[in-house]
Amino acid sequence: MAFSKWKLRNSSGIHKMNPGEFMVTSNTTPPQFWFGSSSGNKQLPDATYTQTMIDTEITAVGEAMATNIQYVDGSRTDEYTADGSTIYPYKTISAAITAANSGDTIYIWPGTYTEDLTLKPGVNLAGQSKFSVYIVGTVTFNTAGTVCCERIIFKTSGAGNTLNFFGTGVQNLQCRICNFEHTSGDGHCVYWTNTNASSKIQQVDGNLTQAISSGGGTAFTSSETAAGNIIMQMATVQISDSTDNVCISLGGAIVWTHTQDAINGQVVTANTARFNITLTALTTATVPTIVHNSTNVTPSLLTSAVITTASATYAIDGVGAFVFMALVYGSTGVGGNSTLNGGLGAIPLAMAPIRLRSSALFPAGSVAAGQLDGTFEYDGTNLYFTEGTTRHTVSWT
Repeated sequence: MAFSKWKLRNSSGIHKMNPGEFMVTSNTTPPQFWFGSSSGNKQLPDATYTQTMIDTEITAVGEAMATNIQYVDGSRTDEYTADGSTIYPYKTISAAITAANSGDTIYIWPGTYTEDLTLKPGVNLAGQSKFSVYIVGTVTFNTAGTVCCERIIFKTSGAGNTLNFFGTGVQNLQCRICNFEHTSGDGHCVYWTNTNASSKIQQVDGNLTQAISSGGGTAFTSSETAAGNIIMQMATVQISDSTDNVCISLGGAIVWTHTQDAINGQVVTANTARFNITLTALTTATVPTIVHNSTNVTPSLLTSAVITTASATYAIDGVGAFVFMALVYGSTGVGGNSTLNGGLGAIPLAMAPIRLRSSALFPAGSVAAGQLDGTFEYDGTNLYFTEGTTRHTVSWT
């Protein structure tokens, strides 16, 4: 490798420089120091160095300090004692995780790494470039703390899950330009059982893809005791084989927030799980895009497209109440009640107000506790409005 990357910080000495980056050529003796990203920039004078300075530390002009990086290169077949350096990288990610300390970043060279991983809080994973690093196996996060992942494709098949998000502590998994894929129908892309309401997964510019859903596999499933938040930004969550199968199954007290791009497959809620979906296209073939069965919660669907050819049911179904606004229905079903647009084609609803559809009212205890003050409800026959702790039946005139 021609260059090793380091950080530069202010220090007293011959050259006192602002924080920045520079490169050290590791194939010259003595090594040459360059301020900038290549030898086309300013060369610094020769400095005092040791044999191990290229990969451990530099006590030279400007007092450069190495960042906390552990390198992994699965393509290496030669024999050596790995230490996480660029010259002697680890050959497996699990070995690097074992050796790493909180605050370290594991930098992974391109390749396919077939191994199960247990994430360590404070130890981050970064692929060398987009779509260049594949981790084939089950990844488990079950300990309180934060882990950041970037530019990695996580993939598995069989009865296991691609990501197990377990535990009871506050866990924060932040993923950027990462995909989670499951290639068979027996497991899930992401399976969440963590019970801490402060836990979070944030996925930015990445996808969840379940290739085969016939065996009950989903892109995301949370258990009935799960709690926490999942945030999807610029993300597509999808079933590849049939969009009529369940893509997202929200149970427990999970809150799903999705801003762009698409959900291809059915969304089902239960318990007190809810969703907040904005600027997202929801697509199924012949079944409702959403079946909302959660109680005592009000999810929202805003400025999105709802697309289905459901012929025997509604584009959005269930027993719960939800808020929607500015939706475009792209359904092509026929029949007066077959879809929300009645088969009339795409209908823009620029400022649709609150829509309530429910076969059961909220519990009377919620009314008595004042939790429903200002709430509209509809049980299929009558419209109700709760003022304070009193539920009124709205009269039609």
